[in-house]
Amino acid sequence: MNISKMYPKPHPQTAGRVIDGEAVLILADSSEVNVLNQVGSRIFELSNGTNSIEDIARLIANEYEVTTEQADSDVREFILQLVDQKVVILEETAEEQ
Repeated sequence: MNISKMYPKPHPQTAGRVIDGEAVLILADSSEVNVLNQVGSRIFELSNGTNSIEDIARLIANEYEVTTEQADSDVREFILQLVDQKVVILEETAEEQ
């Protein structure tokens, strides 16, 4: 499975909102509140089921002036952390817009 072709979207048990560039996430399963930094918040914001991980990495590379390779590695690693924490889930196909 090529994870870069997967489409992350919020986990049904996670509530989140981006406020002043920081995502505030409430994890229902663990009753935890997490606050993401600016880049993490942008990745979460783009994880809407319509952008693949590859798309998100490309956008992050352009917006934050990092190499595509570095963005791809960092975004994949971060998304996998969010999956482990049940913040996002991965789908094989994009959602309809």
